[in-house]
Amino acid sequence: MAMRSTRPTPAHAAAGGFTLTELAIVLAALVPLLLFVLDVLGPMLAFQGGIDTRQRLAEVRQAFAAAYRDRALSIEAETGARFVLPEGAIEPVLPDAVSGRCASTPQTLAPLARWLAQSASTAFRDGFAAPMCVLMTTRLARSVAGVEVVYRVVAIVAPGQNGRLERGPGCTSALSAEGELTLCGDDEGVRVDGLEIAAEQLRLTLSRMQQVASAYQAYFQTRAQADPARDVSINYFASGGTPAVRWDSAGAMPLTACTTASPLLVGSGAQPFAVLGLAPADVTDAWGQVLLYDNCSNGVRNPQNADTALQTPPYTASIVTTLPGGALLRVNAVGVW
Repeated sequence: MAMRSTRPTPAHAAAGGFTLTELAIVLAALVPLLLFVLDVLGPMLAFQGGIDTRQRLAEVRQAFAAAYRDRALSIEAETGARFVLPEGAIEPVLPDAVSGRCASTPQTLAPLARWLAQSASTAFRDGFAAPMCVLMTTRLARSVAGVEVVYRVVAIVAPGQNGRLERGPGCTSALSAEGELTLCGDDEGVRVDGLEIAAEQLRLTLSRMQQVASAYQAYFQTRAQADPARDVSINYFASGGTPAVRWDSAGAMPLTACTTASPLLVGSGAQPFAVLGLAPADVTDAWGQVLLYDNCSNGVRNPQNADTALQTPPYTASIVTTLPGGALLRVNAVGVW
């Protein structure tokens, strides 16, 4: 009779698995391989994360700068450390005092949505998927070309691979009250310098205002030379003033509201800008405001000035606009022929 073996079958052969000894052998063989892979991939991932971070920072900076140019009036109406747009306000996001981590959310950059190249729900993170910090100054002031402009500085800072902003005794990543950005460790950041934007817009505005003032001055000269009874005591900058004999009664340029300046582009009727041979774009400042003109207030020389010393030639007129922050800017035209 045949004998059946009663020797026990190995557990893994019966169950199709491995013994702990065999698993330990496999893991011991894999660990060096895994360490090698991590050693190779780690720097590659860090390099790619750095590239993604810099690209993200550049995109967010561009969005802030574009919004600043388009919405400077509302941004600089705020004196505190807030970036206020008609689309909403962006509040500063500071690093946590203990962990150094930033607490920005998908809603942080939502007011910038129309200027962002990507969704605001992803733009707030850096290339390592860590939320970024948004730092701001309060409203600052500086003289540019003899004109005081207001501005603010915004900084966007990415915490880098370790996910936190450096806040050590030797170096702390931060934006100073004057708008200087300090970066430490692996933190990366960009600044949106409102002074550069304000200076650029001021130069453009002054250029347009000077163009309008020159056109107005040329208008005065043309009207004077076309008048066969030209008289140095006549103010050819406008018609309709008092006394009538000292104003250009046949001229097309209307008298402004004498208590304040009037717009060069109006809703209907005769357009003052067209009288000067200009286009609507010529009479709009860099902040999108229609330029104003003043030919009869006490701020210019004209026959009905309250100050008798300012009722005589050479007559003047002003091209006027209001800067962000409320300062008034004037460029004068002088009536000479």
